[in-house]
Amino acid sequence: MPAKSKAQRKFMGIVRAIQEGKMKGASKEAMKAADSMSKSDVKDYASIKEKNLPLKKKLAKHKIK
Repeated sequence: MPAKSKAQRKFMGIVRAIQEGKMKGASKEAMKAADSMSKSDVKDYASIKEKNLPLKKKLAKHKIK
């Protein structure tokens, strides 16, 4: 599953660097993601090109009744 935004892609790039041992001292969220995700899933997220991706993923708006 590819990343849906540039922010997701950047985060997964950090997670991939942690998994490969190239980065230390990252955030707790990144460390947790690196431990819980497989290397192939992280590679799928991080390998997409950023050209047409939005900066951040838009959240769906839900009507509350």
